[in-house]
Amino acid sequence: MALSSATAQELRADRYHLGVRLAALGAWLAAIVIVYAAGWWLLRLILGDASGVAVVLLFVVALFLSQPLARWGEYQLIHFWPSGRAVQLEPEAIVLKEKSSTARINLAQKVNFWRWRFEIRNRRGGHVPNGHHCFAIRLVQSDTTFSLYALVSPAQAASLMERYPFYQLHSPSEKARSAALGGRDAIYLAAENARWADGAELDPPDFEALLHHLETHVLDFTVASAS
Repeated sequence: MALSSATAQELRADRYHLGVRLAALGAWLAAIVIVYAAGWWLLRLILGDASGVAVVLLFVVALFLSQPLARWGEYQLIHFWPSGRAVQLEPEAIVLKEKSSTARINLAQKVNFWRWRFEIRNRRGGHVPNGHHCFAIRLVQSDTTFSLYALVSPAQAASLMERYPFYQLHSPSEKARSAALGGRDAIYLAAENARWADGAELDPPDFEALLHHLETHVLDFTVASAS
């Protein structure tokens, strides 16, 4: 994932954008219909007719067999339908590219940053299960600021924590947060709200490439928890 001094590396962001999610749902429903129709035709061909029990069993089988078809369709959508957002790692800069604008952080100058993490709990649906972790970083330079994050497995989270200090963010409802909100959690909760509103999601390997790029160009990046 190392970046040479003469090239730039583009990391696609928000692969699971709204269009992909809606199309993936449509692909799953279409797969159910296709599998059910094929099974119905096969039953009529073999048995000549289908009872109520057979129809119910056929629907259950269609739900089961449609899963790999839907996952394949989702995989194709993710790889061939970009969101229009991307992060570009340049020799001494990080650029967030939007559909109609760009935001540039010059790593040759002073960069402020906040890093935090939290475990995903009580989540229903989505492409990331409970027990995974969100790792995020917010970069600030003059009037330019943006948040980048990744949703990672417990094993990936442990690996990241060994190499980089991330502040562990607690939800307001957790008893572990007995201190007043005037402390550090208030700062990170504000950063988390900004991430939720407009943060750009990266794949875990790309997020690690981002951290490595910052480590290469930002002094004391591996030892400072925030600036």
